[in-house]
Amino acid sequence: MPALLALALAGCAANPPARELAMPRTYAHGIGGATFLIGGTFVPGRSPDGNSLILYGPEGAFLIDSGRHADHLTAIRQGFSGIGMTPMAIVNTHWHLDHASGNPALKAEHPGIKVYGTSAIDAALTGFLANSAEASRKALAEGAIPASAVPDVEGDLATIARGAELRPDVTVREGGDLVIAGRPLSLRVANHAVTESDLWIYDAAEKRAIVGDLVTMPVPFLDTACPEGWLAALDAVAASGTEQVVPGHGPILTMAEFGAWKSAFGDFIACARGTGALETCSAGWLTGAKPFLMGDKRAKGMADYYGELIRSGKLDGYCRA
Repeated sequence: MPALLALALAGCAANPPARELAMPRTYAHGIGGATFLIGGTFVPGRSPDGNSLILYGPEGAFLIDSGRHADHLTAIRQGFSGIGMTPMAIVNTHWHLDHASGNPALKAEHPGIKVYGTSAIDAALTGFLANSAEASRKALAEGAIPASAVPDVEGDLATIARGAELRPDVTVREGGDLVIAGRPLSLRVANHAVTESDLWIYDAAEKRAIVGDLVTMPVPFLDTACPEGWLAALDAVAASGTEQVVPGHGPILTMAEFGAWKSAFGDFIACARGTGALETCSAGWLTGAKPFLMGDKRAKGMADYYGELIRSGKLDGYCRA
């Protein structure tokens, strides 16, 4: 069952009842600097969508992360239509399905699109996602999936079956400055953080960091993560000169808010790596991260789960080169 649930959340928490948030979708709206945010959702009974962003420059527009569900993809299309541009590129912060499932549809609609991402999807397709798909097929055959969750599980299975289409056209290995649609950006690589290799984007002109799941609410989603690499990536974001952080799930943060989230995360990891009671770690997260719990009274259950995942050593393999 855990592998199935991990699939249902596409690499997020392996405990969906505790992850269901009634967060309404935020349709495309400007956040300044020729950038539009399409907010992700956590709707009860459904798997999540991550935040997506549309950026445009002198030569066109491009997308950061493409979500999972059809209605999220519709919101992305509305965003492009609203600015009268077609997408030239997609930048995937990481391979989790709530950030990349829209890629095949957008590429089919706009054959010129190039996808930028890391090579971490390769190992995920033969490892985490393959194992989760096998467990999901078995659970579906046994009738073990709640009826409300069946469409999401079937949708994720269909996406995994087309997994080769999630691979990037441009593989980013070391990061650096580049220009997309005439707009200069810096792609930064975080190895062994949320996944084997993640991207975060620094927009120097706006002093804005778009960090994918390096920041998530109401808890850090550690299922495929190396906690120590994640901490190092947060340090890099803090040192980048950014004045605003766009998370993978949740609202945009000021640097003071980011600092508070980062501190709570570091304390949680240190506590879970220690020998004290795990309940202390959960309680610490609920206190330190109180502004970021998104009103979800089940955050403690999620923190308990992730504390045990860290303490058990089950994440240690994600820290190996």
